[in-house]
Amino acid sequence: MRKPRLSGLWLILVSLVLFGCSTSGVSVDHDYREGVNFSSYKTYRWRDNSQDKASFQGNDILKGRIHQAVDETLAAKGYQLVQTGDVDFTINYSITTKDRTDVNTYNTYSGMAPGFTMGYGAGYYRYGYSMAYTTAPEVRTVHYEEGTFVLDVIDGNDKLVWRGTAVGRLKKDQTVEEKRSAIKNVVTKVLQEFPPEPDKG
Repeated sequence: MRKPRLSGLWLILVSLVLFGCSTSGVSVDHDYREGVNFSSYKTYRWRDNSQDKASFQGNDILKGRIHQAVDETLAAKGYQLVQTGDVDFTINYSITTKDRTDVNTYNTYSGMAPGFTMGYGAGYYRYGYSMAYTTAPEVRTVHYEEGTFVLDVIDGNDKLVWRGTAVGRLKKDQTVEEKRSAIKNVVTKVLQEFPPEPDKG
């Protein structure tokens, strides 16, 4: 089977800055299939086609951190990871990144009162100050990477029954401990509403 090709920049980005963002800046969303009896779910396993096998080309460090964070969070909720035999559901995750650009327009007023700038001039036998009014705004453009983490829950009929999504700005230059903590916090936040509250009807 043909393996997907990833650029070196992509591998560096994913391995160094995945979830390198504070959870306060992470947007989380949840969705699920109605009519599913989530209370009957007790056991699970990871799907064989998880993206970590298909796309990260041996990045076992990243894979291990994500799996550990998800397994620990589900265990705390009472779910059991089973490697063989039948299970109630399987899980799978995916990760994507996207280039983003923020354009901000504002007036700095040159550090003075709104709309004014001041200068000093010298002439023949005299010195003086001059003041000018300006309303020209300043435009600043910020380029950054946005990461999306998706965690899926699939039932025994291979139907998607629950999805949690986290979107946030990525940043570099984190310690190993900070990366582990960031992944754990994002996974915890994604799984906060799993299982969903029973439908009332």
